Amino acid sequence: MFLKDISIQEFSSLNNENCSVFNTLDWVSIYNENINFVGIFQDEQKLIGSFYYYKIKKFGINFIKLPPYSPNCGLRILVQANNESIINGFLKESIKLISEYFNSLNSSLTILAFPTSVIDMQPFIWNKFKVIPNYTYQLDLNKTIEELNQNFDPKNRNSIKKAIKSDLIIEINKQSKNNLFDYFKNCLTEAGANVYETELKALFLNFANDKNSFSIEAYSNNVLIGAVFCAYDSKTCYYLFGGTNKNSEIQGINNLLILKAIENAKHLGCSVFDFEGSMLVGVEKFFRGFGGKLIPYYTVNKGNLAIEIILKLKKRHLF
Repeated sequence: MFLKDISIQEFSSLNNENCSVFNTLDWVSIYNENINFVGIFQDEQKLIGSFYYYKIKKFGINFIKLPPYSPNCGLRILVQANNESIINGFLKESIKLISEYFNSLNSSLTILAFPTSVIDMQPFIWNKFKVIPNYTYQLDLNKTIEELNQNFDPKNRNSIKKAIKSDLIIEINKQSKNNLFDYFKNCLTEAGANVYETELKALFLNFANDKNSFSIEAYSNNVLIGAVFCAYDSKTCYYLFGGTNKNSEIQGINNLLILKAIENAKHLGCSVFDFEGSMLVGVEKFFRGFGGKLIPYYTVNKGNLAIEIILKLKKRHLF
């Protein structure tokens, strides 16, 4: 087994109907030349896995990170075995090779996240990476809306009822792609989040279509006062962006929008609704109110000594 860089076409050759939306050609095509694709090969001809990452240079320093707005590095490994010991050994060897690969790049700082399905991080620990658990909430969409609603926090249900009584008009995919880009760019800016304008614009104008994503919008007196944007694949719907008009006095707009997004995800045949990360205290509390299951995923972090010393002062929870 070995790793080597591959093209975007080789990367997409592993796609199938069950692959994550974040592994599709539509998604990875939103990125520029900074994205790197790596293949896992069982032999010279057999590609059995892949992942991706961003490599950038800033202030003369090399950084390795996730592509903006990608929740993880897209790692997928196709294991053709039934024996648990063989499967575990195969996956262990794959993770070992990946950890050694990132060590070999000699980046000044590496920060990556892995899909929730990847839980064996021991090789990264052995290679002196910091392995940090993170969390998201997931809803089981095989349940009925009534069953899901019973698990909502009562305060969440009350907020939704207040929003419904406000006579909001809820629409799906009414806004143009350009309008959605402008709207969520403003929302991210107002929230103090990093805005990667090139990638964000490509996400809405080049990626988004009715086969992989949708927006739910709230209107009052024909004015847009709230919206959420989700991406989806054959199994999972991911909540990516959400924002409301800060000047609106209507309560529960975002609560209602998420409920409508959950309903639409069920309508599309998804079996999981993923809130896609819940690490900020206020955000975690809000997402928790929808009664999902807390799911861990892992990030790996490593920097050279000078950078780690600086980061230990500012981000001690990560380094």
